[in-house]
Amino acid sequence: MPSKHLSTPSLLELIRLFDQSAQPIADGDGQRLFGVPGWALAGKTSLSDHDLSAWSECIGYAGSYPTPCGDQQVMVEIEEDADPNRYRYRCPETFRVKHISADAAVVRSVTATKLLNYLADLMDIPQALRRGINTAAIDGTLWHLGKMRIGLLHTDVWLTRGLATHVETIFQHFQQSTLPDTGIIFTTGSALPAMIQAPRNYRVMSLASVLTPHSAAPAVDTDLIRRLLVAAPGETADHTPAVRFDETTNTLHITTRSIAPWTITGPKQIAVVKYLVEQFHKERHRVSAGDILVAAHGSRAAASGKRVASIFSGNTQWADYIVHDGDGYGIQLE
Repeated sequence: MPSKHLSTPSLLELIRLFDQSAQPIADGDGQRLFGVPGWALAGKTSLSDHDLSAWSECIGYAGSYPTPCGDQQVMVEIEEDADPNRYRYRCPETFRVKHISADAAVVRSVTATKLLNYLADLMDIPQALRRGINTAAIDGTLWHLGKMRIGLLHTDVWLTRGLATHVETIFQHFQQSTLPDTGIIFTTGSALPAMIQAPRNYRVMSLASVLTPHSAAPAVDTDLIRRLLVAAPGETADHTPAVRFDETTNTLHITTRSIAPWTITGPKQIAVVKYLVEQFHKERHRVSAGDILVAAHGSRAAASGKRVASIFSGNTQWADYIVHDGDGYGIQLE
């Protein structure tokens, strides 16, 4: 089974490979394979061989290979060797027979259903709403991930690859009157230039651009997506801070985790969370119980003999958002 513990850099690399998996490459019989050849996979830096094997599948072997010829590279035909672990070709400069490993000639394709379900998990899309993952709306190009909760609304979310190449076909799909007038089209490549408008009230967003940059584990910046949805087409927005406290609603937002915002009630609980967020933005990720009690009660005299846990008595949520260890108390980021 694929690892559920991809790092953010490894997920970004997997997304790039998924985008590249739409590119055709001919095998030895001239048949088109849609995947990434082994010599291109050798350049990956964040995705382990184990995860690459888990998230992709071998769909064949290339029929050609890039090799130096003078000051440039040329594609030369390769063929199976008597040794099953290698392929051979004739050097275009010396005409001598040379060999490459079978791993260099293999063509792998990122398994769409595995990656798309993983992304749907990150977006908290219920399983019952993922019917569009197994059957592409446009073969190999466009999938309906389901409905994602953005603020108070459930918004249709789509994923496309090769948008720049297939933009006319993809946008034509969204002109159908049977589809909602609004939605999000995530692209595995770059977002479209501002001068190209998405159809109807859809928004096109680069998937990589909405992943939270502060988190080691992948997380989707839903607040950023919400702000982009209500912004004018073509407008940009900054990533949401890793930790944010909304004083209007007394709500704590943690963007490094796929966890719902926490609306706090009670003046002392609000004072504690507000203080922890303020200290976080001052690069203090852990504070002492004494400092927290002073922030909650107003003075050291009033805080004397009190306990932090007592402030949250009867509240079972606080341990999901506040961590307590040997270094003190802080916002739980992971």
